[in-house]
Parts: sequence; C-alpha cells; structure tokens
Amino acid sequence: MKNCLKYFSATILCLLLGANQALIADETNPWDQAYNSVTKERFIPVELFTGGDWDGKHELSLKEVSMTACASSGGKPCDNYHISGPFKTESNDTKIEWAGDEIEYYRRTFNNRRTGMVESYFTINASRDGLVRIYDKRKRWGARTYNGLGSKFPLGYWKEGEVRVYPSREPTRIEIIELDGPEHCLKFRWTIGDGKSRNSDNIYTFCPRVGFTNVDHHDQP
Repeated sequence: MKNCLKYFSATILCLLLGANQALIADETNPWDQAYNSVTKERFIPVELFTGGDWDGKHELSLKEVSMTACASSGGKPCDNYHISGPFKTESNDTKIEWAGDEIEYYRRTFNNRRTGMVESYFTINASRDGLVRIYDKRKRWGARTYNGLGSKFPLGYWKEGEVRVYPSREPTRIEIIELDGPEHCLKFRWTIGDGKSRNSDNIYTFCPRVGFTNVDHHDQP
C-alpha cells in the first residue's frame, strides 16, 4: 500500500512539474529577447511590420500572413491597413539582385479619407535592412514602381538614435526615435527628399502582434 502511495505521489508530482513547465513555456515572450542590453541593439523582424506571430529567430523572411491593423494620426479615428501575402512578382524589375528572378512581397491596402484606396507592395530591400515599396497605386498619382534601393521600415539590427540614408529615387532617411518602447513598440522617423512635401516626413509606431498603430506628420521648423 505504501509503495502504491509513493508511486501515486510521484506521478502527481511529475504531472504538476510538467504543467508548470508548460505554463512557463507559454509565458515566454520572444519579443523580450529582441533587445540586447550589452550591444544596445535590437533585432527588428518582418513580423513587427505585419503584426504576425514571431518565433524569436533572428532571420528575415516573409511568412504567410493576413492581418488588419488600425493606425491613427493626430487623434483622428484610425484607418484600417490590411496586409496579406506573400505573393510573387512575375519578374524582377528592381535592383534587388539577391531576390533572383521573382520577388516575394506583401500587399497592403487601406482607404484614406483624403486620397481614397491605396495599394502598395512591400518586400525586403536591396541592402536587406528594411522593407521597401516596389509598387504603389493611388488616385493622386496612379501606379508607380520603385527600384528597391530605399526603405520604408527598418529591419535587422538597429540602435537607438541610429540614422541610415538610402539612395532611392529621392534619398530616404530613417532615424530610430524609440528602439524598444513600452510593450516593445518601435518608433522611427521616415523622411524622403527634403521632407517638405506633404506626407514626406513622418514618425511611425509599430507594435508586436499589432503592427502599424500610429503616424505623426512631423512639422518642419
């Protein structure tokens, strides 16, 4: 009888330990490991842009996703941004040589109150440190294609305050404003050209499992 009780107690203990380990595993947040306090760097994955689940691996790839984020500007009601993909182009008409003959991309659409429906294609850029638009269509200027040398969203390893400039059609500049904010959100400033044209100098916020949350149109001095 004593042996049976010992066996039963050991079984219960194993079950409890197993359940506790499973609970700890479930509570592990890969976003906690994205920032390195020694190097002061953060790895920014594609999933921060899409709002999709991230496995914690420091790799850049376009995984299947279909998400809708709601981003606001200046306290106005938020606009819905839908991202889906990845899809593939029929040919590579950009300067993203590493991508080969076809380019994987995400399709993002949103309905802007001022300009109407906007459709854009995003992929990893030529320098593999950002996401870049390779196609954009909107009522204001019709359809446009891009060479892939710029950047719209930082990827890979970045530091607080870091600035990078890209040789796109008009020079593009990205500056990290807040690398690892509350809830591991990222805030950065994106400027194209001299930043004086409408919607060419913006501060964006993206958050894990959500994606795009806010844009502030930066006022020029």
